[in-house]
Amino acid sequence: MLITLELTPDLELKLRQSIAAHDTESVRQLLVDALIPTVEALLQQEVEALPTEQFEVLTNQLVEEFATFFDSTPPALSDYAVSRAGIYEDHP
Repeated sequence: MLITLELTPDLELKLRQSIAAHDTESVRQLLVDALIPTVEALLQQEVEALPTEQFEVLTNQLVEEFATFFDSTPPALSDYAVSRAGIYEDHP
């Protein structure tokens, strides 16, 4: 996803000055101030649902990518690990 920030000329000037002065905190605050309206606008947009076929393709890709990080046969949990006592043993 690409998000574009629209800066007013005044905000852009302040940002350039803060960058030139190596004022990290000011740069951070200016970017946050610029990002808030952009995020609010994004949250107002309607999101279209993916067609079922496209969702299935993306889900399968995610499963395949996830599987590359784990052995094909993960270790089984013991009966105790999945029992009520095992799950809540650290919680009084």
